[in-house]
Amino acid sequence: MTTSDICIRGWGAVTTLGWSAEESAKNLIAGLVAPAAACLSTHLINHNYKAFEIPHEGNAMDKSWAMLDCVLTEAINRAGLSQTEIAESCLLVGTTGGLFIRNEYEFTETVRKNPDKESPAIVCRNRGPGEVSDWISRKYGIGGIAMTFSMACVSSSHALVVAAQLLEQKKIRRAIVVGYEPLLNLTLHGFASLLLYDDDKCRPFCNKRSGMQIGEGAAAVILEQNETSSPGGAKYKFAGGYLFNGTDSLTSAGVDGELVQDVILHTLHKAEISGRDIVAIKAHGTGTRDNDLSEGRGLLKLFGEKLPPVVSLKGALGHTLGAAGAVETAVWLSCCEEGIIPRSFGFEEVDPEIGFAPSPSNTPAAAGAYLFTFFGFGGTCTSYLIIKE
Repeated sequence: MTTSDICIRGWGAVTTLGWSAEESAKNLIAGLVAPAAACLSTHLINHNYKAFEIPHEGNAMDKSWAMLDCVLTEAINRAGLSQTEIAESCLLVGTTGGLFIRNEYEFTETVRKNPDKESPAIVCRNRGPGEVSDWISRKYGIGGIAMTFSMACVSSSHALVVAAQLLEQKKIRRAIVVGYEPLLNLTLHGFASLLLYDDDKCRPFCNKRSGMQIGEGAAAVILEQNETSSPGGAKYKFAGGYLFNGTDSLTSAGVDGELVQDVILHTLHKAEISGRDIVAIKAHGTGTRDNDLSEGRGLLKLFGEKLPPVVSLKGALGHTLGAAGAVETAVWLSCCEEGIIPRSFGFEEVDPEIGFAPSPSNTPAAAGAYLFTFFGFGGTCTSYLIIKE
Protein backbone atom coordinates (compact mmCIF):
# COMPACT_ATOMS: atom_id res chain seq x y z
CA MET A 1 0.00 0.00 0.00
CA THR A 2 2.80 2.42 0.89
CA THR A 3 6.58 2.47 0.76
CA SER A 4 6.87 4.52 3.95
CA ASP A 5 9.27 3.18 6.56
CA ILE A 6 8.38 5.77 9.21
CA CYS A 7 6.78 4.00 12.15
CA ILE A 8 4.95 5.27 15.20
CA ARG A 9 6.72 3.68 18.13
CA GLY A 10 4.92 5.29 21.05
CA TRP A 11 2.35 7.88 22.06
CA GLY A 12 0.66 9.41 25.08
CA ALA A 13 -2.08 11.96 25.71
CA VAL A 14 -3.85 13.95 28.41
CA THR A 15 -7.32 15.23 27.55
CA THR A 16 -10.51 16.24 29.27
CA LEU A 17 -11.43 12.52 29.05
CA GLY A 18 -8.45 11.20 30.96
CA TRP A 19 -4.82 11.47 32.02
CA SER A 20 -3.63 8.93 29.45
CA ALA A 21 -4.31 8.16 25.79
CA GLU A 22 -5.72 4.78 26.78
CA GLU A 23 -8.14 6.24 29.35
CA SER A 24 -9.19 8.98 26.93
CA ALA A 25 -9.86 6.44 24.18
CA LYS A 26 -11.85 4.09 26.39
CA ASN A 27 -14.06 6.91 27.67
CA LEU A 28 -14.53 8.23 24.13
CA ILE A 29 -15.55 4.80 22.82
CA ALA A 30 -17.91 4.28 25.77
CA GLY A 31 -19.52 7.67 25.13
CA LEU A 32 -18.49 8.98 28.57
CA VAL A 33 -18.18 12.49 27.20
CA ALA A 34 -19.12 15.43 29.40
CA PRO A 35 -20.16 18.71 27.74
CA ALA A 36 -17.93 21.75 27.93
CA ALA A 37 -18.36 23.60 31.21
CA ALA A 38 -17.36 26.81 32.97
CA CYS A 39 -13.63 26.76 33.68
CA LEU A 40 -12.12 26.63 37.16
CA SER A 41 -8.48 27.55 36.52
CA THR A 42 -7.62 30.58 38.69
CA HIS A 43 -5.59 32.33 35.99
CA LEU A 44 -8.70 32.72 33.82
CA ILE A 45 -10.34 36.13 34.17
CA ASN A 46 -13.81 35.18 32.91
CA HIS A 47 -15.08 31.84 34.25
CA ASN A 48 -18.30 32.03 32.22
CA TYR A 49 -16.70 30.73 29.03
CA LYS A 50 -17.31 27.02 28.55
CA ALA A 51 -14.39 24.82 27.58
CA PHE A 52 -13.14 21.25 27.84
CA GLU A 53 -10.92 21.65 30.89
CA ILE A 54 -8.60 19.05 32.39
CA PRO A 55 -9.24 18.70 36.14
CA HIS A 56 -6.24 19.43 38.36
CA GLU A 57 -5.89 20.74 41.91
CA GLY A 58 -2.70 22.75 41.31
CA ASN A 59 -2.21 26.13 39.67
CA ALA A 60 -1.92 26.67 35.92
CA MET A 61 1.86 26.22 35.82
CA ASP A 62 1.82 23.10 38.01
CA LYS A 63 -0.84 21.61 35.73
CA SER A 64 1.17 22.50 32.62
CA TRP A 65 4.23 20.61 33.81
CA ALA A 66 2.11 17.70 35.03
CA MET A 67 0.43 17.38 31.61
CA LEU A 68 3.75 17.40 29.77
CA ASP A 69 5.34 14.97 32.21
CA CYS A 70 2.39 12.59 31.91
CA VAL A 71 2.29 12.41 28.10
CA LEU A 72 6.05 12.04 27.70
CA THR A 73 6.25 9.32 30.34
CA GLU A 74 3.38 7.44 28.69
CA ALA A 75 4.85 7.73 25.19
CA ILE A 76 8.39 6.79 26.24
CA ASN A 77 7.19 3.82 28.28
CA ARG A 78 4.96 2.61 25.45
CA ALA A 79 7.88 2.88 23.03
CA GLY A 80 10.28 1.21 25.45
CA LEU A 81 12.96 3.77 24.70
CA SER A 82 16.31 3.37 26.43
CA GLN A 83 18.10 6.41 27.80
CA THR A 84 20.55 6.15 24.91
CA GLU A 85 17.68 6.24 22.41
CA ILE A 86 16.12 9.22 24.18
CA ALA A 87 19.44 11.08 24.12
CA GLU A 88 19.81 10.65 20.35
CA SER A 89 16.23 11.78 19.65
CA CYS A 90 15.18 15.25 18.53
CA LEU A 91 12.25 17.20 19.94
CA LEU A 92 9.53 19.07 18.05
CA VAL A 93 6.96 20.97 20.12
CA GLY A 94 3.72 22.32 18.64
CA THR A 95 1.91 24.85 20.83
CA THR A 96 0.02 28.11 21.01
CA GLY A 97 -0.63 28.34 24.73
CA GLY A 98 2.94 27.40 25.62
CA LEU A 99 4.02 30.83 24.45
CA PHE A 100 1.77 32.70 26.86
CA ILE A 101 0.73 30.58 29.84
CA ARG A 102 3.44 31.82 32.21
CA ASN A 103 2.78 35.45 31.30
CA GLU A 104 -0.95 35.05 31.93
CA TYR A 105 -0.36 33.12 35.15
CA GLU A 106 2.09 35.66 36.58
CA PHE A 107 -0.18 38.57 35.60
CA THR A 108 -3.28 37.16 37.29
CA GLU A 109 -1.30 36.10 40.36
CA THR A 110 0.11 39.63 40.68
CA VAL A 111 -3.38 41.13 40.42
CA ARG A 112 -4.83 38.65 42.89
CA LYS A 113 -2.11 39.29 45.47
CA ASN A 114 -2.27 43.08 45.04
CA PRO A 115 -5.98 43.93 44.80
CA ASP A 116 -5.47 47.58 45.78
CA LYS A 117 -2.76 48.30 43.22
CA GLU A 118 -3.04 49.20 39.55
CA SER A 119 -2.86 46.14 37.30
CA PRO A 120 0.52 45.72 35.62
CA ALA A 121 0.94 45.49 31.88
CA ILE A 122 0.99 41.97 30.44
CA VAL A 123 4.52 41.56 29.14
CA CYS A 124 5.06 38.96 26.41
CA ARG A 125 8.66 38.03 27.04
CA ASN A 126 8.69 35.48 24.22
CA ARG A 127 10.11 32.91 26.59
CA GLY A 128 7.31 30.36 26.32
CA PRO A 129 8.50 28.24 23.38
CA GLY A 130 12.04 27.95 24.64
CA GLU A 131 10.87 27.33 28.18
CA VAL A 132 8.73 24.35 27.19
CA SER A 133 11.23 22.65 24.90
CA ASP A 134 14.14 23.34 27.25
CA TRP A 135 12.23 21.90 30.20
CA ILE A 136 11.39 18.72 28.25
CA SER A 137 14.93 18.31 26.91
CA ARG A 138 16.54 18.75 30.32
CA LYS A 139 14.10 16.55 32.23
CA TYR A 140 14.26 13.62 29.82
CA GLY A 141 17.80 14.01 28.52
CA ILE A 142 16.83 14.60 24.89
CA GLY A 143 20.09 15.52 23.21
CA GLY A 144 19.06 16.22 19.62
CA ILE A 145 17.83 19.46 18.10
CA ALA A 146 14.77 21.04 19.70
CA MET A 147 12.26 23.06 17.68
CA THR A 148 9.00 24.83 18.50
CA PHE A 149 6.14 25.28 16.00
CA SER A 150 3.51 27.90 16.77
CA MET A 151 1.03 28.14 13.91
CA ALA A 152 -2.34 28.08 15.67
CA CYS A 153 -4.33 24.89 15.08
CA VAL A 154 -1.80 23.17 12.81
CA SER A 155 1.21 23.58 15.13
CA SER A 156 1.70 19.97 16.21
CA SER A 157 0.28 18.44 13.00
CA HIS A 158 2.88 20.45 11.08
CA ALA A 159 5.50 19.25 13.55
CA LEU A 160 4.55 15.63 12.87
CA VAL A 161 4.93 16.04 9.10
CA VAL A 162 8.23 17.91 9.44
CA ALA A 163 9.51 15.16 11.75
CA ALA A 164 8.59 12.53 9.16
CA GLN A 165 10.34 14.51 6.43
CA LEU A 166 13.51 14.80 8.51
CA LEU A 167 13.42 11.06 9.11
CA GLU A 168 12.90 10.32 5.41
CA GLN A 169 15.92 12.50 4.60
CA LYS A 170 18.01 10.64 7.21
CA LYS A 171 18.74 13.91 9.00
CA ILE A 172 17.54 12.63 12.37
CA ARG A 173 17.28 9.19 13.96
CA ARG A 174 14.13 9.63 16.00
CA ALA A 175 11.57 12.36 16.69
CA ILE A 176 9.59 13.02 19.83
CA VAL A 177 6.71 15.28 18.77
CA VAL A 178 4.82 17.07 21.53
CA GLY A 179 1.56 18.99 21.26
CA TYR A 180 0.69 21.16 24.24
CA GLU A 181 -2.23 23.52 24.83
CA PRO A 182 -3.26 24.97 28.20
CA LEU A 183 -6.36 27.13 28.49
CA LEU A 184 -5.66 30.82 27.95
CA ASN A 185 -7.54 34.07 28.37
CA LEU A 186 -6.06 34.98 24.98
CA THR A 187 -7.71 32.12 23.11
CA LEU A 188 -11.01 32.02 25.00
CA HIS A 189 -11.60 35.77 24.66
CA GLY A 190 -10.04 35.89 21.20
CA PHE A 191 -12.30 33.31 19.54
CA ALA A 192 -15.33 34.80 21.28
CA SER A 193 -14.47 38.23 19.91
CA LEU A 194 -14.19 36.74 16.42
CA LEU A 195 -17.69 35.24 16.82
CA LEU A 196 -16.19 31.76 16.42
CA TYR A 197 -17.17 30.50 19.87
CA ASP A 198 -20.33 28.48 20.60
CA ASP A 199 -21.62 28.93 24.14
CA ASP A 200 -23.89 25.88 23.85
CA LYS A 201 -21.80 23.08 22.34
CA CYS A 202 -19.48 22.15 19.50
CA ARG A 203 -21.36 20.75 16.48
CA PRO A 204 -18.88 19.63 13.78
CA PHE A 205 -20.40 19.63 10.26
CA CYS A 206 -23.89 20.20 11.73
CA ASN A 207 -26.33 22.62 10.13
CA LYS A 208 -26.84 24.19 13.58
CA ARG A 209 -23.13 24.79 14.21
CA SER A 210 -22.08 28.29 15.20
CA GLY A 211 -18.52 27.98 16.49
CA MET A 212 -15.86 26.01 18.28
CA GLN A 213 -15.24 25.25 21.92
CA ILE A 214 -11.67 25.28 23.19
CA GLY A 215 -10.16 22.15 24.70
CA GLU A 216 -7.14 21.75 26.94
CA GLY A 217 -4.73 18.94 26.10
CA ALA A 218 -1.25 17.58 25.57
CA ALA A 219 0.21 14.63 23.69
CA ALA A 220 3.46 13.08 22.57
CA VAL A 221 4.03 10.92 19.47
CA ILE A 222 7.34 9.16 18.80
CA LEU A 223 8.36 8.60 15.15
CA GLU A 224 11.38 6.74 13.83
CA GLN A 225 12.71 4.77 10.91
CA ASN A 226 11.22 1.28 10.87
CA GLU A 227 14.68 -0.26 10.68
CA THR A 228 15.43 0.93 14.21
CA SER A 229 12.08 0.05 15.74
CA SER A 230 11.44 -2.49 18.46
CA PRO A 231 11.31 -6.22 17.58
CA GLY A 232 8.18 -7.39 15.82
CA GLY A 233 7.93 -4.58 13.30
CA ALA A 234 5.77 -1.47 13.17
CA LYS A 235 2.04 -1.71 13.79
CA TYR A 236 1.39 1.86 12.64
CA LYS A 237 3.19 3.71 9.85
CA PHE A 238 3.19 7.44 9.20
CA ALA A 239 2.85 8.13 5.47
CA GLY A 240 1.99 10.79 2.96
CA GLY A 241 2.34 13.95 5.02
CA TYR A 242 1.73 17.20 3.13
CA LEU A 243 1.89 20.85 4.24
CA PHE A 244 0.50 23.91 2.49
CA ASN A 245 -0.01 27.57 3.32
CA GLY A 246 -2.74 29.29 1.29
CA THR A 247 -2.90 33.06 0.89
CA ASP A 248 -6.50 33.58 -0.22
CA SER A 249 -7.98 33.87 3.27
CA LEU A 250 -6.71 34.80 6.73
CA THR A 251 -9.19 32.58 8.52
CA SER A 252 -10.03 29.55 6.36
CA ALA A 253 -9.04 27.36 3.43
CA GLY A 254 -11.74 28.99 1.29
CA VAL A 255 -15.32 27.73 1.21
CA ASP A 256 -15.36 26.04 -2.21
CA GLY A 257 -13.41 22.98 -1.06
CA GLU A 258 -10.83 23.22 -3.83
CA LEU A 259 -7.84 23.77 -1.55
CA VAL A 260 -8.94 20.99 0.80
CA GLN A 261 -9.27 18.57 -2.11
CA ASP A 262 -5.87 19.57 -3.49
CA VAL A 263 -4.08 19.12 -0.16
CA ILE A 264 -5.54 15.64 0.33
CA LEU A 265 -4.72 14.62 -3.26
CA HIS A 266 -1.08 15.58 -2.67
CA THR A 267 -1.11 13.46 0.49
CA LEU A 268 -2.52 10.42 -1.30
CA HIS A 269 -0.08 10.83 -4.18
CA LYS A 270 2.92 11.04 -1.89
CA ALA A 271 1.91 7.85 -0.11
CA GLU A 272 1.02 6.11 -3.40
CA ILE A 273 -2.42 5.37 -2.01
CA SER A 274 -5.82 5.56 -3.68
CA GLY A 275 -8.82 7.20 -2.08
CA ARG A 276 -10.45 3.76 -2.21
CA ASP A 277 -7.91 2.57 0.38
CA ILE A 278 -9.01 5.04 3.06
CA VAL A 279 -10.72 3.27 5.95
CA ALA A 280 -11.88 6.43 7.75
CA ILE A 281 -11.16 10.15 7.94
CA LYS A 282 -10.19 11.94 11.14
CA ALA A 283 -11.44 15.34 10.02
CA HIS A 284 -10.53 18.73 11.44
CA GLY A 285 -14.24 19.51 12.00
CA THR A 286 -14.07 22.58 14.25
CA GLY A 287 -17.79 23.41 14.32
CA THR A 288 -17.27 26.85 12.74
CA ARG A 289 -19.39 27.76 9.73
CA ASP A 290 -16.73 28.39 7.08
CA ASN A 291 -14.10 25.86 8.12
CA ASP A 292 -16.53 22.95 8.19
CA LEU A 293 -18.09 24.07 4.90
CA SER A 294 -14.68 24.21 3.26
CA GLU A 295 -13.60 20.82 4.58
CA GLY A 296 -16.94 19.14 3.95
CA ARG A 297 -17.12 20.32 0.34
CA GLY A 298 -13.53 19.29 -0.27
CA LEU A 299 -14.11 15.79 1.07
CA LEU A 300 -17.22 15.32 -1.07
CA LYS A 301 -15.48 16.62 -4.19
CA LEU A 302 -12.72 14.10 -3.71
CA PHE A 303 -14.60 11.02 -2.51
CA GLY A 304 -18.16 11.61 -3.76
CA GLU A 305 -20.56 8.79 -2.94
CA LYS A 306 -17.63 6.64 -1.75
CA LEU A 307 -16.87 8.97 1.16
CA PRO A 308 -15.43 6.89 4.05
CA PRO A 309 -16.69 7.41 7.62
CA VAL A 310 -15.84 10.94 8.75
CA VAL A 311 -15.10 11.62 12.42
CA SER A 312 -14.39 14.88 14.23
CA LEU A 313 -13.09 14.49 17.78
CA LYS A 314 -13.71 18.11 18.74
CA GLY A 315 -17.25 17.53 19.96
CA ALA A 316 -15.74 15.34 22.67
CA LEU A 317 -12.28 16.84 23.28
CA GLY A 318 -12.80 20.44 22.22
CA HIS A 319 -10.44 22.22 19.85
CA THR A 320 -7.01 21.80 21.42
CA LEU A 321 -5.55 24.32 18.95
CA GLY A 322 -1.76 23.92 18.70
CA ALA A 323 -1.95 20.48 20.32
CA ALA A 324 -4.75 19.17 18.06
CA GLY A 325 -2.52 17.21 15.69
CA ALA A 326 -0.66 15.27 18.38
CA VAL A 327 -3.65 14.93 20.73
CA GLU A 328 -6.09 13.66 18.11
CA THR A 329 -3.47 11.33 16.63
CA ALA A 330 -2.57 9.82 20.01
CA VAL A 331 -6.21 9.32 21.05
CA TRP A 332 -7.05 7.85 17.63
CA LEU A 333 -4.18 5.36 17.90
CA SER A 334 -5.38 4.25 21.33
CA CYS A 335 -8.88 3.83 19.89
CA CYS A 336 -7.34 1.62 17.19
CA GLU A 337 -5.66 -0.40 19.94
CA GLU A 338 -9.14 -0.97 21.38
CA GLY A 339 -10.30 -2.08 17.92
CA ILE A 340 -12.79 0.78 17.55
CA ILE A 341 -13.04 4.04 15.63
CA PRO A 342 -15.20 6.40 17.71
CA ARG A 343 -18.26 8.25 16.54
CA SER A 344 -18.56 12.01 16.22
CA PHE A 345 -20.22 13.95 19.00
CA GLY A 346 -22.39 17.08 18.74
CA PHE A 347 -23.95 16.43 15.31
CA GLU A 348 -27.73 16.92 14.99
CA GLU A 349 -28.74 17.91 11.46
CA VAL A 350 -27.23 17.61 7.97
CA ASP A 351 -26.13 20.90 6.42
CA PRO A 352 -27.44 20.83 2.83
CA GLU A 353 -24.39 22.82 1.71
CA ILE A 354 -22.12 20.05 3.04
CA GLY A 355 -24.32 17.09 2.20
CA PHE A 356 -23.18 14.38 4.61
CA ALA A 357 -23.34 13.42 8.28
CA PRO A 358 -20.22 12.49 10.26
CA SER A 359 -20.10 8.96 11.62
CA PRO A 360 -23.03 8.49 14.07
CA SER A 361 -21.73 5.31 15.69
CA ASN A 362 -18.54 3.49 16.60
CA THR A 363 -17.09 1.36 13.82
CA PRO A 364 -14.43 -1.40 13.72
CA ALA A 365 -10.85 -0.18 13.34
CA ALA A 366 -9.92 -2.22 10.30
CA ALA A 367 -6.40 -2.48 8.91
CA GLY A 368 -5.63 0.10 6.24
CA ALA A 369 -5.08 3.81 5.72
CA TYR A 370 -6.55 6.52 7.94
CA LEU A 371 -6.59 10.11 6.69
CA PHE A 372 -5.95 12.99 9.11
CA THR A 373 -6.76 16.59 8.14
CA PHE A 374 -6.16 19.97 9.80
CA PHE A 375 -7.08 23.36 8.30
CA GLY A 376 -6.36 26.48 10.32
CA PHE A 377 -5.96 30.25 10.39
CA GLY A 378 -3.82 31.85 7.71
CA GLY A 379 -4.73 29.15 5.19
CA THR A 380 -2.47 26.66 6.99
CA CYS A 381 -3.16 23.09 5.94
CA THR A 382 -1.84 19.74 7.15
CA SER A 383 -2.80 16.31 5.92
CA TYR A 384 -1.24 12.92 6.56
CA LEU A 385 -1.96 9.22 6.53
CA ILE A 386 -1.45 6.61 9.22
CA ILE A 387 -1.42 3.01 8.08
CA LYS A 388 -2.62 0.34 10.50
CA GLU A 389 -1.04 -2.96 9.57
